[in-house]
Amino acid sequence: MKNYTKFLLLGLSLVAANNANASGYQLNEYSATGLGRAFAGIGVVGDDYSAISFNPAGMILKGTGGQLGLSTVQMHSFVDGTTYYNGTPVADKPYGKMNFYKFLPSGFAQYKINDKAVIGGGVYTPFGLASIYNKEWFGAHHGISTELDVVDVAFGGAYKVTDQVTLGASLIYRYVHGDIINTAHPLMPNSRNEFDLDGWEFAYNFGIMYEPVKDTRFGVSYRLNTAQKVTGDHTIKRTGTAKDGTYPGVSKMTLPSQLLISGYHKLNDKFGLSGAVRWTKWDIFDDFVMRSPTTGITAAVPEKWKNTWTYSLGVDYYYSPEWTFRAGISYDPTPIRDKFHRTARIPDSNRLWTTLGVSYQAKNWQVDVGYAHLFMSKGRTDETSYTPLGEVSNIKARHDNYSNMVGVQFQYNF
Repeated sequence: MKNYTKFLLLGLSLVAANNANASGYQLNEYSATGLGRAFAGIGVVGDDYSAISFNPAGMILKGTGGQLGLSTVQMHSFVDGTTYYNGTPVADKPYGKMNFYKFLPSGFAQYKINDKAVIGGGVYTPFGLASIYNKEWFGAHHGISTELDVVDVAFGGAYKVTDQVTLGASLIYRYVHGDIINTAHPLMPNSRNEFDLDGWEFAYNFGIMYEPVKDTRFGVSYRLNTAQKVTGDHTIKRTGTAKDGTYPGVSKMTLPSQLLISGYHKLNDKFGLSGAVRWTKWDIFDDFVMRSPTTGITAAVPEKWKNTWTYSLGVDYYYSPEWTFRAGISYDPTPIRDKFHRTARIPDSNRLWTTLGVSYQAKNWQVDVGYAHLFMSKGRTDETSYTPLGEVSNIKARHDNYSNMVGVQFQYNF
């Protein structure tokens, strides 16, 4: 379940016991320019090479070139509460705490065939999650470490149908790796239950961009959901029973489809305004089921997420031909319905993004830096689960989270 865990790990989105980027376990941190304006106008602003990952039609706005980027996400969480075993409170244990960093590299390149056509590719992380607690915390049976890594390898292009309309599409080969660790029993602090899984699948992204007048653009893109089976190992240790050992593990997950509507308008030589609305079909994440066919052990966690709308606004200030400054704000609601569906592994909550960014350009190269602070609402968890041995465990907790992220990228135009 190593892969599936990382898939959950993102559920956080990248942030521990919280998420790293967007709500759920969605990530956007593969564009430093986009980060600086809270991803408003993403895919149609045309100031970096990441359009293939957001709206492939926007690739037409750049020429031949490429970029390399690295984003760092800090997740901080404090968790207070109690665990119950068969209805009885477990002896007091330390509070839960997370304070760690995750690094997300990305790379894009494209070739402009002529004024109407461009092709290119990219490697980036569209989903991810990490929740890494101190090992002795009171909810260790419900999660010590959860990590999800999703890596897309995309190939695509854009074609300018008319002076105003451009179409784009990309084919994605997606790798998913997850790793989930918790104690096998709430009364056995040294026991271990782990799923380590991974797998590959194809995905697709389609986009259209409309530019009614120069420097005013609108884009719509749709990324299809992907369902895939991940396989690997399920390990149970130190329970003192015949179940101890390593066995085949399996899980099936569906990554959500997404509709992105974005726009950009350059007011004058000094200012540009941008906005974006993103709909994510999270209701496909209904139940999280992990199975060990050999032992017959099945772990099912009801999630029952709801679909969400995310809103972003941004502004660019073109100070000089070399320097551009930007800022943005975004409201990103959680797909989690209530405390009964908020788990220790994915304690996601509503978040408010506040962002700043800067770019420096000289001749054929450009350096971009973006920063974001995420204010995250406090969340409560009332989660019930079952041990691999069949007993009932319940956790009641309060989560207090926040996140910081920094993105840096280098662009080169041929």
